[in-house]
This record gives sequence, structure tokens and C-alpha cells, in this order.
Amino acid sequence: MEFKVLFCKPCGYRDQADELAVELRERFAVPVAVEEGKFGQFDVLLDGELVASKGGFWKQKFIHGAPPQPQILAAIERALAEREARELSEGPAD
Repeated sequence: MEFKVLFCKPCGYRDQADELAVELRERFAVPVAVEEGKFGQFDVLLDGELVASKGGFWKQKFIHGAPPQPQILAAIERALAEREARELSEGPAD
């Protein structure tokens, strides 16, 4: 399991991305990459799959500020629960 946080540098999201990375490392004990993304972007990927985001194109352009960290963590927890449920329903691999 690996996280990647993509942030908008001109928007000033670097500190929020770094804080989230620390929280994710502490909570899940996994690698977290923090990388500069596109303008307005604040996305969290889990193993390459988008699990939390500031939103689509227009939200990224017109809504200032990264999502609150509790909101991001809740989205990550939901994604992990969905992944676990999916793996359980698929059963063991042969």
C-alpha cells in the first residue's frame, strides 16, 4: 500500500500536503509521496487510485483551499473499507 499526495504549489497547498503525509505515515505505516501537481489540484491516490480530491476542474479553479484534513482522512477510510469488502467478496486467489 502506498499513498501519493498531489498538490498545487502556486495555491500554497504544500504545507497541507506535508501535514497529511505525516498523518498518513503515522496512521498506516506506509510510504507517502508528496508531489507538485496541476494548478488547483489537491488529490490523494492510494496505489494509483484516486481516493480523495478537491474536486473536478471547475472546483479546482474556483474554490480556494485544500479540503480539510478530517474530510480527506474520512474519504481514505471509506476507500480502504471498500477495497477490503471487494477483496473479501472476491475470495482467496487460487
